Amino acid sequence: MDKTVVVYYSLDGHTHFVASKIGERLECPVIRLRQHNEFSATNTFLKYFWAGKSSVFRDKPPLEDTDLDPDAYDTLVIATPVWAGNLSSPVRSFLSSHPLDGKRVFLVATNSGGSFVKCFATMRKLMPKASVGEEIGLVNITEASSPAQQQSLDAFCDTVIGRSQVVEGPNLS
Repeated sequence: MDKTVVVYYSLDGHTHFVASKIGERLECPVIRLRQHNEFSATNTFLKYFWAGKSSVFRDKPPLEDTDLDPDAYDTLVIATPVWAGNLSSPVRSFLSSHPLDGKRVFLVATNSGGSFVKCFATMRKLMPKASVGEEIGLVNITEASSPAQQQSLDAFCDTVIGRSQVVEGPNLS
């Protein structure tokens, strides 16, 4: 049987929300990436400034140990917020450390508006030998907005588990 894991980084909770919902639907572990030195939780301006700078300059910050062994999984769902039009630096660190050769990988990105194109292109480039499947970009996803994006999330999860139609099971709402 295919072993699946959701791996994500979240700064403000939007990507955490989506990763948790996908993990529930796929009935798989959900692993949160954490930096050794997280961005300021008290100063919003500094948090976004340093996160954006980190993304623009393609930083690869050191991550806390999660005990995640990507080799133990056949399929990985990688979720990231979009920072300055690109993937978050913690996800860049993860992908740079784990090329995921031969793995099935599905991509998730969250943002507050704008394009997902560069983010997904960069993620794919960091995994040249992985079998990267479908991607989904979600704008301003929260508990309140989730029902409007329910069908897209369900279809994405069905693709991950290899089903093309909606199936009975846990609902993402």
